[in-house]
Amino acid sequence: MRRHISGLEATRIAIESDKRRPVKIEPLPADGAASAPSMTTGSAAPAPAIPQANALRKAPPRVRKPSRNNDQCVAPTPDLEAHRGALRLAFGNTLSDEFAEVMLGKLITALRPGPFDHLDEATLNAAIAVISSINPQTELAALMVVQIVATSFVGLKFLSQSQRHMDEIYIDVYGGFAIKLFRAEIELIQALDRHQRGNKQTMEVRHVHIHAGGQGVVGIVNAAGEREGDGEK
Repeated sequence: MRRHISGLEATRIAIESDKRRPVKIEPLPADGAASAPSMTTGSAAPAPAIPQANALRKAPPRVRKPSRNNDQCVAPTPDLEAHRGALRLAFGNTLSDEFAEVMLGKLITALRPGPFDHLDEATLNAAIAVISSINPQTELAALMVVQIVATSFVGLKFLSQSQRHMDEIYIDVYGGFAIKLFRAEIELIQALDRHQRGNKQTMEVRHVHIHAGGQGVVGIVNAAGEREGDGEK
């Protein structure tokens, strides 16, 4: 029997998806509340020391997520404009705050697809860090990078679910989905590489050394049947 999604279920999913509005970065509350309920209260932990090898790298932008049950995002510092500028730089060096916020919303939707799913602040910031590390320079490149990161994270989720019960049905279903997503991720990475390289072609030049007593031919060599007068015309 063929499995399919009923029209009622498809309508319900569409209605639930339409309730999710674009994500807006909100200013940090005046009290500077902790970004997650599970965080301990008190003074903030000191920033970890940056290794010398990473001293030249710029820290990626991050957001504070007060609850893992919704899409609300808060700027990590009172300087909201500086934070928006960092997000614009991460999402394709765009000049549009709307584009950066929409891309952030699409990323959150991919990482928390259902209204009852959870998304931790650390997971979201890790995804933003990956996007920032790729350093897209156009809006189209940023869109492709968001697709790559979303596909990768969802693939890892399915891979984890395939080992939940170590049963053949879970391994086949969820493991199969994970493999397909990882293949799609590789294809997206290759497409992004082609987009960034443009129409440039790479030519490989090799040096051939002919030593004493050896023979070599320089030029275009045709097969015997391709020379003029050889074979049928």
